[in-house]
Amino acid sequence: MFLYRQAMQSLVGFDTKTPCNNRARLDTGSFCNYDCEFCYYKEHLDIRDPLQKIKERVDYIKNYGIMEVDLSGGESSIEPHWFDILDYCKGLNISCVSHGGKFHDMVFLKKSKEAGLSEILFSLHGGNEEVHDKVTQRNGSFKRIIKAISNCNEIGIKVRINCTVYNGNKDHLPTEWINRLKPSQVNFILMNYSLDNKDFEEQELEPLTDAIKESIDNIVVDDINVRYVPFCYMKGYEKYVVGYYQHIFDLTDWNIQLFPETLDTSKEYTSTEKLKHAYSQAENNRKHEYIKLDECRSCVNYIICDGVKNKMNVYPEEGTKLVWPNHYRS
Repeated sequence: MFLYRQAMQSLVGFDTKTPCNNRARLDTGSFCNYDCEFCYYKEHLDIRDPLQKIKERVDYIKNYGIMEVDLSGGESSIEPHWFDILDYCKGLNISCVSHGGKFHDMVFLKKSKEAGLSEILFSLHGGNEEVHDKVTQRNGSFKRIIKAISNCNEIGIKVRINCTVYNGNKDHLPTEWINRLKPSQVNFILMNYSLDNKDFEEQELEPLTDAIKESIDNIVVDDINVRYVPFCYMKGYEKYVVGYYQHIFDLTDWNIQLFPETLDTSKEYTSTEKLKHAYSQAENNRKHEYIKLDECRSCVNYIICDGVKNKMNVYPEEGTKLVWPNHYRS
């Protein structure tokens, strides 16, 4: 632990030479009209947050000095105050996370763009209609999201894609469609069985990461991320791994470490102070989410890797320990 803490503390000054994430997640509430199998809001999908509460979150973001937001629910675009939210976010660079159900309507999409929406992070979870519709538990959802992404490409809205990977879709990832739709970024997110859906039985990690590696080998996209997976499960593909520390430097994605509600928004924070706080929050999140096994101690990635969950197997690679979180990515 001393070595780990010492290495992380030594990075705070060093890392300030590298740009860090300055985008926040703007929570619009958990309300959603889909029912994805892995959703961790399953018990709250009928709950809407008042517009005033959402506006307070926007004020918080602006006061903190962040100029980019990802609107995220639930499904933000189906909120009755969708255009009021966009209007209140004026002055910010606005993105949103979406299942695409509303944006297949070109009129709605164009109106959203005129109101300030410039980017959408789409949740595409299957390589065909059968798989994606089963994941979302909504017939027609695949056709709608493909049309929505095509609409964005047509009118110049930036597109990114999230794909949550679990036992329900690992054999049918949307590799071919990603190449057709040409998003600027693709994020593969390993399903968190303990958090996302406690009804699922936890699955071996190797089949999921093997499927992701195969997809990466066939994707023609420059920016690919694999979220929150131990480095030893991605040997040969380490540059794609994004853990808590690496996430701080993903300039295109919101970063919870950079925007905790504990900060004093009446104070102006320097870039160094924001980064220092981000490291502190990343360390705390690691402690609550992951463990480091005795076998990990000899691994070259011991410091920069988040670790593992429960009693997963680990495959350490011995060597001099790396301390720069973005060693592989940079």
